[in-house]
Amino acid sequence: MRLALLAVFWLALTNGDPAGWGYGLVVVPLVWMLSARVFPPGTWRVKPLYLPQFTGWFLVKSLSAGWDVSRRLLARHLAVAPGEREVPFTLPEGSPRWLAANLLSLMPGTLSVEVHGENLLLHCLDTGQDPGAEVAETERQVARLFGITPWAGEGA
Repeated sequence: MRLALLAVFWLALTNGDPAGWGYGLVVVPLVWMLSARVFPPGTWRVKPLYLPQFTGWFLVKSLSAGWDVSRRLLARHLAVAPGEREVPFTLPEGSPRWLAANLLSLMPGTLSVEVHGENLLLHCLDTGQDPGAEVAETERQVARLFGITPWAGEGA
């Protein structure tokens, strides 16, 4: 499945140009082997039924976070107070936790620094705001995507 997804990604990168497959026949298998070594297949599997809803949530969240950062940067007074915050992180080890930490890094205003134990260290654009609710919502979305039930962070 991973090899097929990488081949589709290569096809998209080359705009379907057949000339790109000269490199693709070498690059795609190499990336596949490297990805399997760095991120070995785990026990968690994405539930395809939730993928469209998850993608929509991510796009809306990214756009609103991008708007917030733009608003702050264009304001007369730069409304930022950067720093680090530690928040509870309750997703299980493996792909769910990895995906949630990386999603938080992709959203403007937060950057995952380190996961240690049951906590996530975030670098935040504004330490005056508590990122706990955003982390909890991200965990809920990722838990739903992987079909994790019951989830320890559901009540958080």
